[in-house]
Amino acid sequence: MRHPITLVEIEDLPEPIAPSAESTAPALEPGMCTLRFRLSSTDSESLEALRYARRSMLREEWTRGVEEGEASLEGAVFSATEVVWSVPALERQRCREKLDELVDRANRTLAELTARRAS
Repeated sequence: MRHPITLVEIEDLPEPIAPSAESTAPALEPGMCTLRFRLSSTDSESLEALRYARRSMLREEWTRGVEEGEASLEGAVFSATEVVWSVPALERQRCREKLDELVDRANRTLAELTARRAS
């Protein structure tokens, strides 16, 4: 039985910024952050299922468009072992949800392939 694809987030702890009480500078908008995930499955079928799911989600984004400030999956960099994605800090959780959906779709594709081979 094939193990499902999973992404494990690699936590990067940014250096805390100490605000100065005497500063007259305006508070800065939250900037960008980098999400890093390690792929748990790197066999060729799993990677192909992940590519297939990503292409499908990108076509959906291109068809409907992305909202202002929304991070596109097109900006995520995929390798055989990890995913790195620089996103607006306020979109962090939504981007994690997109990657969860990507993995769910890839695992469904793998399950369908396995079922076809078994029949």
